[in-house]
Amino acid sequence: MIISGDVQGAGYRGIIIKTGRKLSLVGSVENIPDGTVKVVCEGEKEKMEDLINSIKIRDEIVDVENIDVKFENASGEFDGKGFDVKASEKISDLYREMFHGYITSEKYFRVGFKKQDKMLGKQDQMLEKQDKMLDKQGETIAAIKGLDKKQDTTIDVLKDFRDSTKQSFTDMGDRYGSIQDELVNTRK
Repeated sequence: MIISGDVQGAGYRGIIIKTGRKLSLVGSVENIPDGTVKVVCEGEKEKMEDLINSIKIRDEIVDVENIDVKFENASGEFDGKGFDVKASEKISDLYREMFHGYITSEKYFRVGFKKQDKMLGKQDQMLEKQDKMLDKQGETIAAIKGLDKKQDTTIDVLKDFRDSTKQSFTDMGDRYGSIQDELVNTRK
């Protein structure tokens, strides 16, 4: 298969290799000078179709525009070799190791980005909870202010009651004093 689009220099071959291995396919993947990626693989047709569907990626890193597929009979060329980067004879095993290191680092970056996205999601949740808490705090403050007004009203009522009671006792004292004076005068 020949894959066109923005498919080189983005870790795309590593994705193809990883997916091919998961599907128990064997084969190779290589960058072609015209900017396409060539994949040759052998295995069950259903699994190859799964591979094709899995590598149709369109995101900010890889943008597959087209996958030109040609099915042929298996040659057995890859038996026992797994799925790997096709390297020219000029490229040493060191290149393969470096490439696999790159694949691994790309994996860690993707994991890191996913964790960062989760963390940002949790921060958003936390901010929503803080907003709710501030709303409740505002409600509590309003309730306290309402209690202050009720308390002021209660204090005013108590002051009126005290003044009224004080006046009543003063009036009773005056009356008691006049009754006492009358009694004293009657005994004389």
